[in-house]
Amino acid sequence: MTQGEPDMIAMDMTDKITLITGAGGGIGGGIADVFAKAGATVYVADLDVNDAKAKADQIRQEGGQACAAGLDITSKTDIQALVGRIVEEKGAIDHLINCAGISINKPYMESSDDEFRKILDVNLIGVHNCCQTVLTQMIPRKSGKIVNILSASSRMGSDFFSHYSSSKFGLMGLTQSIGLAVARHNINVNGICPGIIVTKLGEKQGGSLVQQMCRYSGKPEEVHLESLRKSIPLRRFQSGEDIGHMALFLCSELSSNITCQAFNVCGGMRMN
Repeated sequence: MTQGEPDMIAMDMTDKITLITGAGGGIGGGIADVFAKAGATVYVADLDVNDAKAKADQIRQEGGQACAAGLDITSKTDIQALVGRIVEEKGAIDHLINCAGISINKPYMESSDDEFRKILDVNLIGVHNCCQTVLTQMIPRKSGKIVNILSASSRMGSDFFSHYSSSKFGLMGLTQSIGLAVARHNINVNGICPGIIVTKLGEKQGGSLVQQMCRYSGKPEEVHLESLRKSIPLRRFQSGEDIGHMALFLCSELSSNITCQAFNVCGGMRMN
């Protein structure tokens, strides 16, 4: 930089280590792409190790740095082993992004106890497991950023996914509580509430929200997709990269005075 030039504001993640759960595809995959392009070394963790390997391979082919890992976030042993491996290989974890989650879309009165327990185990307790384990190495360093992927359903209930919404309301409270607990250690904890994102997650789990809407209404899928799109002021569905850009900001030094917050990335669909 020559004398007299202004300092440039940037979100350069070179030499930073980012662990992303549920990063084999969908939202997590989009976040992994964004962080890799910003220079971070990304650990792509996913329950489906083949999806994790495919995403890591794609990132490396595009010139980024990525490592794949199979991870069951409901197993604290799995999480401890992966965190230990990363710390041994890289010395630290700078960012944890909790994106792994599941959803079962059906009316409340058709929901079973087992479905409620399964979703809470992954979406709430699993994230707690990841946060607590990673914080054991962030706290001594007094440095780190955690971003939890919440949902529009963290702020408003729904008949079609009451168990999912319940887990995400809980995750909102967990995000705020952890943020308060570690603020004195210079660690920031925030959440992102995505709007409507069309991913393969629903199909892999036996039926997306749109498919369930079709089942109960008798209307074709394209009608529901168009109706959902028109409910978004910016008139487009969100992408994994949209969420990744917000996560990148929240993990940058530009957000050093932001913690215990939840940010909508929804095209204006929600304003709370």
